[in-house]
Amino acid sequence: MEIKKNAVENYKFFCSLEGSDYIATPFALEVILRLITTFKSKRILEIGMGIGCVADTILKYNDKNKLEIEYSGTEKNDFCLKALPINVAFFKDVILYSELKEIKNEKFDFIIIDGSDEALMNIKEYCNKHTVLFIEGDRQIQVQTVVKVFPKSLYVNVITLEKNPPYAHEGRDINSYIGGGQLIFANPTFQMKIYWFKEKVKTFIKRKIRKFKRK
Repeated sequence: MEIKKNAVENYKFFCSLEGSDYIATPFALEVILRLITTFKSKRILEIGMGIGCVADTILKYNDKNKLEIEYSGTEKNDFCLKALPINVAFFKDVILYSELKEIKNEKFDFIIIDGSDEALMNIKEYCNKHTVLFIEGDRQIQVQTVVKVFPKSLYVNVITLEKNPPYAHEGRDINSYIGGGQLIFANPTFQMKIYWFKEKVKTFIKRKIRKFKRK
C-alpha cells in the first residue's frame, strides 16, 4: 500500500506542473518502485528525466526507506533542465548528464528509459550482469533495440485494468486505461524468471478482461 500511495501522490503533484503532458503514469511509477524494492536496486540510471516525475518519486521513496540508492540521469532539453532542480526534492543527489554517451565506466542495476537516445544501441556498456530495464510507456522502437542487444533477455508488457483518474493530465482520456511499461530482464536470474512469468500471466489475464469489457 505504501508504494501505491507514494506513486499516486507524486503523480498528482506532477500533474499540476508545467510540462506534465508526458510524465510517467501512477501505475508505471508503482511498478518501478516495486521492481527497485524486489530486486534491491542500488545504482539507478534514468534515460530522459523530463521534468523529474520518476526521479522525484524514487528519491523520496529512497529517503523514506533508507535504501541508499545512487541516482544518475540524462536530459538535454532546456525547459526540463530548468525544471528539474525545482521539481525534484533531492536533486542534489542526482548525477546529471546531457546524454548517455557522456557516461564513462559506469554500470547500473536498474535502467529506466523514459525518452529516446541514439546511443541506446550501446546500452550493454551500462549494464551489470543482471540489470533490470523498464521502458516507460509504449516505446516499441526502444524495446526492439534493447531486446536485440540482449538476445537472451525476457520481456513483458506490464499493464493495468485501472482507468486514468480524474486528476490526470487533461490530454489523457479518463475512459482509457492507465499506461504501463515494458519490463526487460537483460540476463535473468531464477528469481527474475519467476517474476517475469507471473507478470506474463497477469498481462494475459488483463488483456482478456479488457477484450471482454469492450464487448
